[in-house]
Amino acid sequence: MYFDSAATTPLDQRVKNAMIDVMDVFGNENSKHCYGFESRKAIDTSLAKIAKILKVSPDQIFITYSGTDANRRAITSSAKRFGNENLYCSAVEHSSISDEILKQNTFDPRGKNWEKLQEKNPKFLALMHANSETGAIYDGKMLREMFPKAFILRDYAQSFAKGILPDFENCDFGTFAPSKFYGPKMIGLIYLKNPENFPEISKDSHTKNVYQIVGMSKSFEIWNQEKEVNQKKLKKWQTQIEDFITQNIPDYKIHEKNNPRVTGLFSVAFKGIRGGELMTILSNEEGIGISTGAACTSDILSATRILKYIEHDHTWQFPIRIGLHKFLTDKMVTDFCEILAHYIKEIRKQGSSR
Repeated sequence: MYFDSAATTPLDQRVKNAMIDVMDVFGNENSKHCYGFESRKAIDTSLAKIAKILKVSPDQIFITYSGTDANRRAITSSAKRFGNENLYCSAVEHSSISDEILKQNTFDPRGKNWEKLQEKNPKFLALMHANSETGAIYDGKMLREMFPKAFILRDYAQSFAKGILPDFENCDFGTFAPSKFYGPKMIGLIYLKNPENFPEISKDSHTKNVYQIVGMSKSFEIWNQEKEVNQKKLKKWQTQIEDFITQNIPDYKIHEKNNPRVTGLFSVAFKGIRGGELMTILSNEEGIGISTGAACTSDILSATRILKYIEHDHTWQFPIRIGLHKFLTDKMVTDFCEILAHYIKEIRKQGSSR
């Protein structure tokens, strides 16, 4: 039973089939012969389909190697133009962004002290659409209004995956990771409001992987067809799990429950239990996959940087992150609830006996 869709999702069989159908399209799309033309046609057709879903021009979206790569391209290009000292990000950004920004150049994601940030006259700002650990949604409208001349990056990896359309009116860069919505890994997408301003991204002529691009396009297509149905599923299951915890497991905290959140991604801490320990037990004993936060920071001993910022009480800094996806079933979710309660009770019993 897999409950870590915020890290990556299973590949949809229809995506896999679409990729297999073009596995033999091997030409370099930059080559001026029939094999290159075949690859170019497949790529252009795929990008046109994605652009239609995103309601943008095909000339505004570009292939990257991953969502992380998309974020770093936007930051690298901006750093060359404005200098690293003029680049800022929210304090809760994914590591693909925060690792590239000076540590002192962070700001609160919900608008606290933005007036002081204005005094610094930032040239570049990054504010994710949805938190990758708690599912909390961050509104980009105020950021755009307060910083009309800054270049703004919005990471849509988690929000788009859970059925929310991007707010392109509030950004200059937008990044996507199809592995979050049943598409292939090792490929991503970046939206540029004005591609002519960033030719190092928009004119990138590296040889592209046709079958991954076709697979990504198929994952966008399926997302568009199923988003309402899938949101209903995820909402039902999330409500079931959160209600079960409320009624059956004492001493818990669901992070940012009172703030707007995406459906199907949430973080919950249990008093006296480290999320990393619970994650390991569920994996080893029951074959259940969860995480403690970002997949790359599942550390039993250390709270994640994002949780430390959001939650100041050490008691609640070691949660588990639950990520739901469309391939789950009612029985899986019910079983997960019962198993979760069982092991929390056992861990607490052992702790009290010590």
